[in-house]
Amino acid sequence: MYAITGAFGQTGQALCHTLLAQGHPVRMLVRRDDGEASAWRARGAEVRVADLLDTSALARAFEGAQAAYLMNPPAYFADDLYAQARAVHTSLVAAAAMARVPHVVGLSSIGAQHARGTGNILTTHDLEQRLAAYPGRVTLLRAANFMENWAWSFDSVRQRGVLPSMFRPLERAVPMVSAQDVGATAAALLQAPGTVQRHIVELWGEDSSPHDAARVLSALHGRPVQAVQADPAEWAAAMRGQGFPAATVTAFVKLFEGFNTGHTRFEGTHETRRGTTTLQQALAAVWA
Repeated sequence: MYAITGAFGQTGQALCHTLLAQGHPVRMLVRRDDGEASAWRARGAEVRVADLLDTSALARAFEGAQAAYLMNPPAYFADDLYAQARAVHTSLVAAAAMARVPHVVGLSSIGAQHARGTGNILTTHDLEQRLAAYPGRVTLLRAANFMENWAWSFDSVRQRGVLPSMFRPLERAVPMVSAQDVGATAAALLQAPGTVQRHIVELWGEDSSPHDAARVLSALHGRPVQAVQADPAEWAAAMRGQGFPAATVTAFVKLFEGFNTGHTRFEGTHETRRGTTTLQQALAAVWA
């Protein structure tokens, strides 16, 4: 049985879909028990409500798992997303150790090797550091930027034909990957045999720029879409206007700074895997 945290998220759902399609037993650890949970139960999954900060309850949910997928659902509306991440990571790692899960796959990120200068990617750096002392096997899946994150700007695309971007310059391509490929790769890693105690996999599908995303969205929208450089101050003010705390806004600004300076990148010294989903396929799925 495979235990999956963040099971209702983008990568969690893709992961569970892959495992169930392969005939594997899946235990989905989720925040709520609702119609979505019922739908997954109908497909054969076991669904358990689990508070990621309740370490004892989480350990019970991990019991019997041959491997577990550990990820921290983003707490962008928390007053301090870093403190929230540290608390969740501490609980996740302790619970998996208490349950003696022999192999854990942790969802990490491009740039997670750095202890500073990457904005909210620092949360995945923290997860990696806490897993360093895990008593079992650890596989870290460092994923590139999610292609699906362009969906955050779909309102602007539909209303004004504009795709604002904090990536600079607009023609510069950065590593991207579909959340679907992250889930599929995580499924393969959970099942992979091995004796190496700590393994890192770097995953991306294709390098693409804001201009590339605008071209794809132009075709999907049926009218021209232009990528434009977002003003950092205006972009930050818009985020604050949507209710994001100051710490989260600052984290995102620093995240883009890390990419724009070239600080945030893959190390290039670990196993590399490539996703198969194209930018067009990923955006078409979320555009609908």
